[in-house]
Amino acid sequence: MEKNMKENFKKLERRVFDSLYNSDLEKINYELSKLDEPTLVSGVGGSSVVSEYASKILSSKNKIITRNVEPRDFKYLDTRLYSNVLSCSYSGNNYGVELSFSNNLRHYLLASKPNNKEGIINLSYVCEDREKSFISLAATLIPCSILLNYYYGNDIGRVIDLSDEYDFNFDTTCDAYEIFSGYDTSTLSKYLESTMIESGIAIPIVHDKYSYCHGRSTLCTAYNNNAIFFDSGSELDKLLLEEIRKYYKEVIVIKSYNFGSEYSNLIKCMYLTKYIAESRNRDLSGVDYNPIVKKLYKYNGQV
Repeated sequence: MEKNMKENFKKLERRVFDSLYNSDLEKINYELSKLDEPTLVSGVGGSSVVSEYASKILSSKNKIITRNVEPRDFKYLDTRLYSNVLSCSYSGNNYGVELSFSNNLRHYLLASKPNNKEGIINLSYVCEDREKSFISLAATLIPCSILLNYYYGNDIGRVIDLSDEYDFNFDTTCDAYEIFSGYDTSTLSKYLESTMIESGIAIPIVHDKYSYCHGRSTLCTAYNNNAIFFDSGSELDKLLLEEIRKYYKEVIVIKSYNFGSEYSNLIKCMYLTKYIAESRNRDLSGVDYNPIVKKLYKYNGQV
């Protein structure tokens, strides 16, 4: 795949802007507003970041029970506890979507293309300048922007104004990145984890902040790790930040004080992975991936 990470970051804001202004946001918002019963949300790869964000948006905006799950979970989960499925997919037509719709619930699809199979309610958005990239940037940020627009009620300007570039400066030579997160920043840790693993630029380890207090701190004494800390300003955060600086080579702190900041911090995390990739002479768009990808990516058998 062509190495074009810098070009994709350069075009990121314009792609989001164009999609927001060319998509039928009123229809998407109307269909989302009708979700008033327990809802499962699903996505895979970069779309799992979107599905995580969507589950939180719907829970907060619609005041309903939501749960973000992997497509394979539908074969083992008791779906009778739920009424709807919202599947998030860039293409709108992959095996993950098929798995998430293998039930008798109401099926909603948030994607760049409609799926014309019977019974699917399509929430389609426009992507005229389609991104060519192994790691999804616009394909992740566009649907998240649409969800944020739904949350704030058609305030497109507020969404677009958040698309700023961020600079980082730290030593990236380390064994792994330990990510301090929780429900309030789960979209961000999911993006970092999936991007680092899929691109091979780093080894991510995600900690729930309180669970870290119960033994997970041992890891940093055995390895030369960096920390990425999402700081909400809580009493626990202040204590952790005071202590972990003694044990990690670098501590990268990202402020996260409210629900609305998760979107802007997602952009910041994208630039964070860009910085790590560039420091290692790697490209998020053109990844030298494992040959096994060609065998596994389109798998559609029993799960």
